[in-house]
Amino acid sequence: MRKKLTSLFVLSILTISYVQAQSTEETERGSGVTAVIQSDQLEFQIPIWTNNQTIIAPVIGAVYAQDIGTDLTVGLVLKKFQKETVGAVPFFSIKGGAVIGMPKEGDTITDFVVGLGYGGEYFFNPNFSIGIELQGNASISDEGSFRFGNPGNVNFNTATLISASIYF
Repeated sequence: MRKKLTSLFVLSILTISYVQAQSTEETERGSGVTAVIQSDQLEFQIPIWTNNQTIIAPVIGAVYAQDIGTDLTVGLVLKKFQKETVGAVPFFSIKGGAVIGMPKEGDTITDFVVGLGYGGEYFFNPNFSIGIELQGNASISDEGSFRFGNPGNVNFNTATLISASIYF
């Protein structure tokens, strides 16, 4: 069941990444690149504007450790700004994703994460911004995973995130 769910999730992310954003009269932004720093993690987002107040962003991250294995992070973030994007703009976000652990030896382990966020993004101009976000996240651990210290169970945590974005 988890493998089917993981495959469906990855397929959904790949499909969404091909969605074209709609042009607006005020600002012609389509997509961009966002670097996200959260604790010791570094993820990349590909924000796609669907209108002047909404972004859909596929998320990808990877960690490789020689002789140990690889962790692949895939997800999707929906960000809804509370007003059109000029100067400092507050937003709400919702995210979902999976962290897929592929050890050099042994079975693949998949943990799922869902979360809500609230923050602000400051637009220096229509094509560059920095942001900060407060989050509440739930993780659903694989029975064989010690990533969140609670194998086969649900955890909840709060977190902060800092980002920088360039829009094309």
